[in-house]
Amino acid sequence: MAGNYNKQECIALMDKLCEAHFFAHDLKLYLNTHPDDSAALDMFREACAQYCACLEAFESCCYPLRECSAGCNGEWDWLDGAWPSERI
Repeated sequence: MAGNYNKQECIALMDKLCEAHFFAHDLKLYLNTHPDDSAALDMFREACAQYCACLEAFESCCYPLRECSAGCNGEWDWLDGAWPSERI
């Protein structure tokens, strides 16, 4: 990867990742007060799967977001991503 990523594509993937995370988190909060709502639990499971898919898509196209995702391609690419002051 080594910094060869499309910034616009990364922005779009990060937006999807943030939306998926928000949806899963919102459902988690709802389930804290409605633990017997089986439909919400199914939605939560789907939201978590969607979040994981978005995270995987972002890391494969852009750069690692998690420490354990760095170096998977045989190169040390942890420093290739955006630093907090450079957030996209």
